[in-house]
Amino acid sequence: QTVVVTQDPFLRNVETYGVCDSDHVSTFLAILCVINLGSLIFALFQAYMARKISTELQESSYIFLAMSIILLVSFIGIPVIIIARDNSAAFYFVTAGLIFVVCSSLLLLIFIPKVRALRKTSCNPSISDNSMATYTAENGIKIFMSVEQSELEKENRALTVEQAELE
Repeated sequence: QTVVVTQDPFLRNVETYGVCDSDHVSTFLAILCVINLGSLIFALFQAYMARKISTELQESSYIFLAMSIILLVSFIGIPVIIIARDNSAAFYFVTAGLIFVVCSSLLLLIFIPKVRALRKTSCNPSISDNSMATYTAENGIKIFMSVEQSELEKENRALTVEQAELE
């Protein structure tokens, strides 16, 4: 549908804008909200279940925190957007603020811990190319073994012999 904003003295349209509308807006919005909320709750559940898994780049606790922030911002921001939908400036400001908070919280909670771990690694001069490291969320990067090439070759020969015996 095209809405005429202004016309000239000869009744020609000078300024118009288009509006899309549907008779089933609430149905579409409800389906989208259910899908988004369901996937957010499922992701929160998965992050909660994976919280004790120790991996090299464990970030499930940060993902859980970021999704919790998204959920809280949505519960606060969506009603404010609904209230402000008649005032276009307020609507734009609230929408832009929500997008900024959601994106910033997600990006900062994912990348700041990685940057901090990387800085800890670069400040530790004992890490060499032939050493093995373990990563823990509590202690940062810790060296647990430094292996020489001759030791690795010896272990490789022993494993080759053991494999041949198993075959």
